[in-house]
Amino acid sequence: MKGILSVIVSIVLFFAIFNAGNAYGQGGEQEVMKEFDDFQKSLSNWMKNLDNLGAQFTALQKSMGDSMTPLKEYEKVIKGNEEKLNSIVSRLEAIERTSSVADVKGLLDSFGKTLDILKKLLSDLAKRVEDQEVKTAVLEKRYQEAQRPLEPIKKAIDDLNKLVTDKLGEQEKRIATAEESLKTRVASLDSSVKTFEGQLKTISDLETRIKKVEKGGVGVAGTVTTEAPPTVPVQVPAGTETVKVAEGTETVEVVKEHVPTPEEEGFQEIGDGFYVRNVRLLPFGSSSQIKGEIKNLSDKDRSIATFAIRVFNVSDTLLFTQDFSIKTFKKGDAKTFNEIVSGYSPLEIARYEIVTKRRY
Repeated sequence: MKGILSVIVSIVLFFAIFNAGNAYGQGGEQEVMKEFDDFQKSLSNWMKNLDNLGAQFTALQKSMGDSMTPLKEYEKVIKGNEEKLNSIVSRLEAIERTSSVADVKGLLDSFGKTLDILKKLLSDLAKRVEDQEVKTAVLEKRYQEAQRPLEPIKKAIDDLNKLVTDKLGEQEKRIATAEESLKTRVASLDSSVKTFEGQLKTISDLETRIKKVEKGGVGVAGTVTTEAPPTVPVQVPAGTETVKVAEGTETVEVVKEHVPTPEEEGFQEIGDGFYVRNVRLLPFGSSSQIKGEIKNLSDKDRSIATFAIRVFNVSDTLLFTQDFSIKTFKKGDAKTFNEIVSGYSPLEIARYEIVTKRRY
């Protein structure tokens, strides 16, 4: 603003000098007027250049906020120009006092040189702005190029993180399934122990009953010629049979222990002398489990006996087949089993069957 005011003052002073110059001859007046016209045109161009410079300043401040060094240098140049303009004003005032045409010509030459300097400074400043824009574009390009190699790494890290998360989820599910299976097998083992204790108790009861029968004189006797004594009833435990010999002889009771059949014990034959009972289908998470008891009523011991579980739906379509084995399966032994049917809930299973496969 100070520079513009100085220019306006200079114009006023020039017009004053022009009025004062009317005292000179016509030739000198025309030459002075021509120089004033040239000065006015140069001054108009200089004002336009100042406007363009202000517009470039505004754009530079918006886009290059961090590049203030050229602007500070330009501010120093402007201050220097203001000092020069002040010097010109003082010289014009001196010309007004002296009314010398030669001094006016010298002043115009000096002002023209000043304008040339300003033009050069504006050109240098524009070049610096362009260089700064080029540097900024180069930096942006280098930044983008530096980011490109990192994108595959970021993607690989994200994929690895997802894979690790999925694997951990699967491991947790497997651990949970193993825990449930272990709990089920422990419960099955407890049930087997209880069943074995019950069998031991049954055997102990049978031994006690046999001893009682033996103490009661039960046995096979020959024919007696003497008069038969009255028949003495003998307490026979339940499950025995009494057989009488011909009349006139001593009554002999033959105790025959009744052995229950597998069907009476609740077993169901599955082939090759193997029987099952207490087979149940239970839920196991989103799957199912089949547990029960198998008894070896074949004529020999088995080192390994293999069985198969077959699962069917409502349409009697085979859904699932799973083999399982029992080791050291001796004749007359009963063992429990507990197998998981993966992928099918009890609601999807209409029926199932257990069959024998291989025996060793």
